[in-house]
Amino acid sequence: MCWKRVSKSQKILLALLLYLTLYLVVSYALTPAVKISFLSEEFRLGDKYVIMFLEAPRTPVFLDTEGADVFSSRQCGKCFITNNIGFLPKSEYDAILVYGEQTLLSQTEAFMDPEKRYIIETKPRCLWRKFKGCAHQPKVTSYSTRETFDLCGLCQRLQAKRALLTL
Repeated sequence: MCWKRVSKSQKILLALLLYLTLYLVVSYALTPAVKISFLSEEFRLGDKYVIMFLEAPRTPVFLDTEGADVFSSRQCGKCFITNNIGFLPKSEYDAILVYGEQTLLSQTEAFMDPEKRYIIETKPRCLWRKFKGCAHQPKVTSYSTRETFDLCGLCQRLQAKRALLTL
């Protein structure tokens, strides 16, 4: 009986408020929890580490510890890899590793120095396991010079290049 006395505009406003409330509740419930992990103090010395970005569509994001563990478990040296787009601007990375077609590499990173661009070849399962327990080590090919490396070889080459720049 009370509903009949409410005007049409008030009914519309009430319906919009109800939908807005429902939308906010559902969107809040479906928003993933934020997980924050901090790097150790040793790792924060950015000039000592070679930082690489992995451009691999539809792969799980590397946590900071997982990115460092890729190289520390192989005893390669002080290198770090991530596919977290918000970690740094792409121009700040020492290398961009692209998984997939070579055209993806040439199109997405065309503004960058060609010496920073690399193609990584590995099995999708190895990529999903974040380079742990791979049957074959990933093969990394330089976009500009066509040299091939494994992950440790690339890490050592980039460390040597960085050492030359700091002299």
